[in-house]
Amino acid sequence: MTNEQKDPLITLRLSRNVAGQICEGLHERMLVWRATAQYLEEGYTDISDFIEECHHSYEAKAIADWYEEIIQSIRDQVDAQTPA
Repeated sequence: MTNEQKDPLITLRLSRNVAGQICEGLHERMLVWRATAQYLEEGYTDISDFIEECHHSYEAKAIADWYEEIIQSIRDQVDAQTPA
């Protein structure tokens, strides 16, 4: 079973500016999860004032990576629609 069968794709119609704002918000969430991983590994973080609740740094890293994938997917789609 492919990922699309598990989680079907949808189409959203957003302005380029709104897509950029969504990416900015997701980027901030990614930074918090990276800070959480750093905190769990090193006992401190200089990346963010906040950390999320989770048990292991690998869990926090996986969530941060997932946010990064989402951001890249949005950016790729925006770039594909940018006139030459």
